[in-house]
Amino acid sequence: MARPIPWLPPVTTATLAAIPRSINPSPKLRSGSDSYCKLVILQEASMKPPARTVAEMPQSGIREIANLAARTPDCVRLDLGEPHFPTPPHIVEAACQAARDGFTKYTPPVGLLSLRQAISEKLQRVNGLHVPADRIVAVSGATSGLFTACLSILEHGDEILLPDPAWPNWEMMVLSAGGTIRHYPADSSRNFLPEPGELDAYVGDRTRAIILNSPSNPTGAVMSPGLVREMVDFARRHDLWVIADECYDEFVFEEEHACAARFDGDGRVISLFSCSKTYAMTGWRVGYVACPEALIEVMAKLQQPVIGSICSVAQKAAEAAIRGPQDSIAVMRDYYRGNRDLAVDMFANTGIRTWSPGGAFYMMVDISSASMDTYDFAKRLVRSRQVSVAPGETFGPGGRGLVRLSLATSRDKLVTGLERLIEAIRADSQAA
Repeated sequence: MARPIPWLPPVTTATLAAIPRSINPSPKLRSGSDSYCKLVILQEASMKPPARTVAEMPQSGIREIANLAARTPDCVRLDLGEPHFPTPPHIVEAACQAARDGFTKYTPPVGLLSLRQAISEKLQRVNGLHVPADRIVAVSGATSGLFTACLSILEHGDEILLPDPAWPNWEMMVLSAGGTIRHYPADSSRNFLPEPGELDAYVGDRTRAIILNSPSNPTGAVMSPGLVREMVDFARRHDLWVIADECYDEFVFEEEHACAARFDGDGRVISLFSCSKTYAMTGWRVGYVACPEALIEVMAKLQQPVIGSICSVAQKAAEAAIRGPQDSIAVMRDYYRGNRDLAVDMFANTGIRTWSPGGAFYMMVDISSASMDTYDFAKRLVRSRQVSVAPGETFGPGGRGLVRLSLATSRDKLVTGLERLIEAIRADSQAA
């Protein structure tokens, strides 16, 4: 209990009303119920507001639902895109051995040379890309690489073309880097794939880059090699950078994964990859960027203020992952394909529309018959059915009426979660 502070003036209704709404204190603070709260209110009211760009930035709806699900007992989690598989033992042991050997100091901002050499070999072996180690930057998770890519090419007010729907953190990163977003359509009416011939109209005087994401988060859509080539050609015609988010490159079920950099003849493609999904290493935070020659110096420089250096033992773990046995990737890919097929079968004959993903581990489901926005649906689903999904609207206008499922879970949990989801959609549709 806070001790009374007698010298504070009383907090009246007028005093509370005068507090800027941007401060948005909790209901407890606004009640003025004790002296400590009064002091906090007065202190907050006299402070300068936070940066408007960040304060007004949309919060990821994925995290909003995840927080609600975490507080809900026995909730079946189909919201977060995180493998349920453990990190393979040889990767864990490599980190432990590095720690035992005292490998716990700072490393170069661009990452260990041995790791970047391993990445170079992987890019050649798996992706058909020739990228020397001196054009590779190891990053603290692909997310930091994506943000650094934005910082490296954007001036204040520049614009980036972003697919709609798209992972919400992309918009947050572009705004944080001083840029703006213009969505280009890749919605359900197009099977979540862009149409290059329609994109010229989306390019303006300040358009600086286009983001490609295949396999897609949130839709699981996979661009064919021909489509990827067309998108890179489009960028070349308009002299745009291409930021290629290829974090799910190893999880393509039927088609071939085509890296955008395969079609890059003039050094405009920034390719981003991650160990998080490929090796079930989400908490280790290691990714990597294959940089064009013109950007490598800038990207390397930005590592210093953004992350300083990556965790040393995590880099040793990533090196062991890339150089070591790769059989766990096929095991996970086959498992996700099986979960995809199971989900397709469970939705068959329900009257609920879905789109079978070609890769990653996500599926989009149409809940428009429920006649409520996807945020309300997702919150209600957690509270009434104990199952969580990501609201489609957090991915952009193209996500209206849809929810995203993560198929990266055990089969029994997937069955339970889908049964509850199907029941909820049917019940809400009848009520509407």
